[in-house]
Amino acid sequence: QLRKVAFAIKNSSTILLPRWRIICKELALTVRMMPRDVKTRWNLTYDMLEFALEYRLALDKITDERSSNLQDYEMDKKEWKIAAELRDILKDGTLYFSRNGVPNLTTVIPAMDHIDSVMTANIESNKYSPAIQAALGVGQRTLNRYYGKTDYSETYRVAMSKSN
Repeated sequence: QLRKVAFAIKNSSTILLPRWRIICKELALTVRMMPRDVKTRWNLTYDMLEFALEYRLALDKITDERSSNLQDYEMDKKEWKIAAELRDILKDGTLYFSRNGVPNLTTVIPAMDHIDSVMTANIESNKYSPAIQAALGVGQRTLNRYYGKTDYSETYRVAMSKSN
């Protein structure tokens, strides 16, 4: 839903974009556009969620207005909770991989090990909603496919032998 709202605002330069600017000013928020999320880049998902949670009141207001025609994308409390949980899950990975010198080939498996242990610990945790738990399960299965691919990578084996 957030992706669709961001797209609608950005591509409605005569109606929604001016209204977005007014709403941001009314709420004493810096006028900014929501970062565009790309499904294949989880760090952009983190950026979008971080922005959306900070601008929640503005997003709620614009999606609630009948004239905006965005009511289908209005998020309820449960959906906002899931957005916050997902942001928290993605935050550690985003910060880790945003450091200087990372990622590089010799840090991939240790990072994957850490991600796997975090997913394992949280898949059945009551800390997160069932939707996030299910997403963690899907993520863990995807991670396991990547583990399998490293077995066939000569470059990875050479890099790991030089790092030891």
